[in-house]
Amino acid sequence: MFKSYRWKLIGAYLLIITLLLVLLGGIVFVNFKEFYLENLEQRLTKETLLVADMTKYRNGNDGVARSYQDICDIAARDSAARFTIINGNGTVLGDSSAQSGKMDSHSDRPEVYRALHGEIGVEMRFSDTLQMNMLYVAVPCDNQQIKGVVRVAMPLAELQNIYDQVLSMMMVATLISWILAFLLSLVLAEHFSRPLRDITEAVKDMAGGNLKRRTVYHSEDEMGILAQAFNEMGEHFEYSMHEVSEVKNRLEALLNNTVNGIVMIGMEGRIIYANPAAVSLLGLGVDYIGKKHAEIVAAYEILDMIDEARASKQPVNRSIVLHTLGAKTIEVNVVPIKNEEIASQDVLVVLNDITEIKRLEKVRKDFVANVSHELKTPVASISGFSETLLDEGGRNPDNVMEFTKIIYDEAQRLAHLISGLLELSKLESDDTIPNIQTINLGQLVSGAVDRMSKISSLRHIVIRYEEPVIPVGLESDPDLIDQILMNLLDNAIKYSPDGGSIEVKLEEISDRIIIRVNDSGIGIPDKELPRIFERFYRVDKARSRKTGGTGLGLAIVKHLAENLGGQVTAESTLGHGSTFSFSLPR
Repeated sequence: MFKSYRWKLIGAYLLIITLLLVLLGGIVFVNFKEFYLENLEQRLTKETLLVADMTKYRNGNDGVARSYQDICDIAARDSAARFTIINGNGTVLGDSSAQSGKMDSHSDRPEVYRALHGEIGVEMRFSDTLQMNMLYVAVPCDNQQIKGVVRVAMPLAELQNIYDQVLSMMMVATLISWILAFLLSLVLAEHFSRPLRDITEAVKDMAGGNLKRRTVYHSEDEMGILAQAFNEMGEHFEYSMHEVSEVKNRLEALLNNTVNGIVMIGMEGRIIYANPAAVSLLGLGVDYIGKKHAEIVAAYEILDMIDEARASKQPVNRSIVLHTLGAKTIEVNVVPIKNEEIASQDVLVVLNDITEIKRLEKVRKDFVANVSHELKTPVASISGFSETLLDEGGRNPDNVMEFTKIIYDEAQRLAHLISGLLELSKLESDDTIPNIQTINLGQLVSGAVDRMSKISSLRHIVIRYEEPVIPVGLESDPDLIDQILMNLLDNAIKYSPDGGSIEVKLEEISDRIIIRVNDSGIGIPDKELPRIFERFYRVDKARSRKTGGTGLGLAIVKHLAENLGGQVTAESTLGHGSTFSFSLPR
């Protein structure tokens, strides 16, 4: 508390006031002593002259002759002083405080000596007669009765008592003045330090985060200028912090929402930042800030790239597979950050999950290979049998009929393949606008089942379906739904054994309607299920070609369902059939 500016100001005030009081008190006391001593000397001189005049009238009007001793006693009676009458030889004729007959010659006394020579003698010295310090005043006395000296003496102890009393009064007055000055200093210090204290509190408040804090002090002095400068600084600081905060928030939002993983590695290889994408990709957990990257990152390839970038001071780029973290394929860019202000070198690691891109590249390659293969087979058949027909020249009618039928079948297969590709391309281009209308979904499913039952009956396959008693209304495109049903039923018929059965169910679940097609076919292995909706992907390629499948049906179903806002799923148990379900929003 006493280190505050207020108490320093009070201390400065008190120090100055104390020095002034002591200095002024000393000057006043010294002047008082001189003034009082001078007045006392003048008074004693007048009393001494009066006694000297009394010696002229030793024989009074009353006829009584008074001795010099009587004159001294009379003078001393009305005064606290000591009176002495001395003749020109220094012999004491009378003394109010001692027996004159027993006293030594006083001619050698300094004040007596000067008085004998016509001067007024004043002296402060020790009295051998009274054994104390005395103030002596001696005046010459020259009349018909005596030619000598009249001397008065006053004990210095009385004078010192007067000095002590005056000094005590001055000290009391000084103490009272000091107390009043202290109280006044408190008031003045409070008045002068309040603006500075307000500014200090405002600075602390601003340092604590309250950037809107301002001071209210209007004056033209230095404090007013300081308060105004602080307010201007606060406004500028608030504006700057607002801009920095906006940039920080935008950058943080960008880093937190970007699909790329970003990791910053600082001094001693400790992680100083990682965005959510990086945490997810590398499985960093929660408490990773401040820990060494070698302890947190489980991918050896990334650690090796970081060391390589630090050693070469050049960016390092590589694609790796995180075998222990979901077998994801990521592209890693490690960039050393050059900072001349610090000796250490930070490292920026950028991670890009390219698993989906790699998968799509594989799908594209498979698609190109499958299309080439699917086109190559019918074209080769058509070309080969056409060449055979040309060579025979129509000589064998049976061969002509057989080869012509083969050429026709392969041409139809090629037409179906091209038609499927065109339809799939149309669906993927997002140009198809569904023709939304109110439909009775139960009747729509029933119609599709009736049409496909004619085909399934050729192989003695039964399609079971119970139309709901209460109509199931839906706002959707009936043609697209019918196309989905035809593809699923056709697929179920192809992969069901002769004499098998297919079950179709229509279910209503909360806000969705689900249609399930369950066959009794060979089933699909679990590892094949995620890929069955890809183009040209077939579990049993030989059986697909035998049944005339193109491998595009389920891919078309998937896109049709998505265009209607629905989705299609598959469940299967190998050897016990498969269930294909597609759901539509109400």
